[in-house]
Amino acid sequence: MRLREVLALIVGLAVVGGLGYLGYEWLIATTEPGATDEEVIADGAREVVELYLDAWSAGDTATMADQLSGEAPEDFERRHEQLVEALEPTRFTLTAGELTEPADGRATVGVTVDVAPADAPRPVQWETDLQLSRNRGVWGVDWSLSTLHPELRPTWEFATEAEEMARRPILAADGTALASDDGRWLGFIPGAMDDPAQVSAAFERALPGTGAIADRELNRGQLVDDWFYPVVVVSRARAEAAWTTLRRTPGIAEPRDPPEGQRRVLMDLGFARHLVGVVAEATSEQLEELAEEGVDAPVGTYVPQFGLEAAFDEELTGSEVFRVGLRETSGGPLTHTIDEVQAEESTPVETTLDVGVQRAVENALIDVEEPAAIVVVDGNDGAVRGTASRPLFGFDRARTGRYPPGSTFKLVTLEAALAAGYDLDDEVACPARVVVGGLAVTNAGDRDLGTITLGEAFAESCNTTFAQLGAELGNDALTEASERFGFDVEPLHPLGAFGGSFPTPADTAELAAASFGQARVEASVLHLAAMVAAVTEGVWHQPYVLAEDGPGTSLPLATGAAERLRTALALTVTDGTGTEAAVDDAEVGGKTGTAQADGGSVEHAWFVGTYQGLGFAILVEDGGAGSEVAAPLAGLLVAELQRFLDGEVDPTDPLAATPIGSEADPEDEVDPEEEFEVRPEDEG
Repeated sequence: MRLREVLALIVGLAVVGGLGYLGYEWLIATTEPGATDEEVIADGAREVVELYLDAWSAGDTATMADQLSGEAPEDFERRHEQLVEALEPTRFTLTAGELTEPADGRATVGVTVDVAPADAPRPVQWETDLQLSRNRGVWGVDWSLSTLHPELRPTWEFATEAEEMARRPILAADGTALASDDGRWLGFIPGAMDDPAQVSAAFERALPGTGAIADRELNRGQLVDDWFYPVVVVSRARAEAAWTTLRRTPGIAEPRDPPEGQRRVLMDLGFARHLVGVVAEATSEQLEELAEEGVDAPVGTYVPQFGLEAAFDEELTGSEVFRVGLRETSGGPLTHTIDEVQAEESTPVETTLDVGVQRAVENALIDVEEPAAIVVVDGNDGAVRGTASRPLFGFDRARTGRYPPGSTFKLVTLEAALAAGYDLDDEVACPARVVVGGLAVTNAGDRDLGTITLGEAFAESCNTTFAQLGAELGNDALTEASERFGFDVEPLHPLGAFGGSFPTPADTAELAAASFGQARVEASVLHLAAMVAAVTEGVWHQPYVLAEDGPGTSLPLATGAAERLRTALALTVTDGTGTEAAVDDAEVGGKTGTAQADGGSVEHAWFVGTYQGLGFAILVEDGGAGSEVAAPLAGLLVAELQRFLDGEVDPTDPLAATPIGSEADPEDEVDPEEEFEVRPEDEG
């Protein structure tokens, strides 16, 4: 090759190379500064996603099909139309999430589907994914049924349903259901009975108090031999426990489910009944009221009767629930629920009750025949941990009863004295009788203890000592002490409750009587439990029973008083009027009280005490001396608390949590290897 040709070739190559370089520079200049190849690719995928979702929101299936990576499936358009027909959306919004892994020819984008069905009270949502693939530099959506919803199957379709929401439970502090739709019927079948009297006796033995109900059902007349007649509805756990006794009596049928709407039960028979309340068949008056409100309620409708069940009826039920989901294309109920909404959301009611403490309270009252009540309050924050009143079908004495506190109020007077400079070792007089401001005051049994210490006067409950002490301290000191213990502060209680009242004494005589809890001083069992609970931490806390309501107001006791008050309470149990409350291996403090009412014709028995950071109050109406009636109950309560607080016994197990001293009937013991006999009347 000649030199001229060689030079021409070199120049040509240079020109071509230069043009290539300029082309490369032009490409870089037309892209965003700093853009990488991966970002350019991702932008292409995002553009397809945007086009697809915009078209989906608009119901434009043709444009959607244009964004697919291949031919649209035969059911592509029909599936989207079915979704719209089922939900009838008034709004359809699709929001894309982050694009992931765009560089290997495949990409995924999370999508939030937000739909407002025409009949729904508010929008429903679900999450799905768009899968994309790149073919020859072009992105497309890889559509499948899961693009509409991850759970959608070939034989399923979108659907909606609405139904009444199941009543929410009422809960203890740990989430245990105190009231729920867990009920089971226990009853009998007449044609299978040998002796009706045996049926009643068996019910009474297994579930005390139900024997009379069984008698009433058995004597109603014209019983049909093969019909099932329910006697009582109880929780599933209690039904199973009772069945160990009932199963041996011919004619009593195996537990079965009541109809929906009739399954509401307490955790156990009577458990926290006054607080929680019950749902039962509506009376004729209640049916008339419902009719006046435009509610169609036939005979047999169950409604809340009292307690938290009635007070929070709307919160527990809410409005009907609207569900969006998937079902078989042939129809029927939803197979898979995507989302559910309520116009008025139903919520459980959360109480402060401790199941173990409540069980201890119920067990302590099991054999009490007189009207009585017990309340237990947490000294740390004022939370009510247990509350019960007897009789079960009477009013709630624990929260609404107003009683003179009697000598339990000496705790307040003692705190006032300690705040004024007295000490437990100071000597005081305890004569059998004394006159203060014209008021004759005597000790129980006319006891004359002579000169003793202030701590001993408290432990021995010397009325004469405290009458003189109150008069010496004066109105202001005693009023201020009562205020530190929350007198005249209303409890935080959704059902309403009485606390304590300390009216300013009109004269010295009234001041003397008020100093040992008489005159016009009044308190509820709830308040006295909170009063003595204040001693555990040195702070009075406003008692509350719903988790959302507390803690409430807190008031510190006089500086340095709490420790000495605890000493005085302990002395009462070890060496004073409260010895019947002593329990082995338990540090119990307490104060007895015998409160006169109705001009002295009635004497209420009181005991207030402390145990493991809890304060408790026990009342037995017209029970007599607190040291003889209420103090033994306190000992029983503490013994029960020991079992449950120490984790020795499961308080939710009806068989294990029976009261101390209860013994199972040997005939009720079931051989674990013995198979249950299935009688014909139990089948089905």
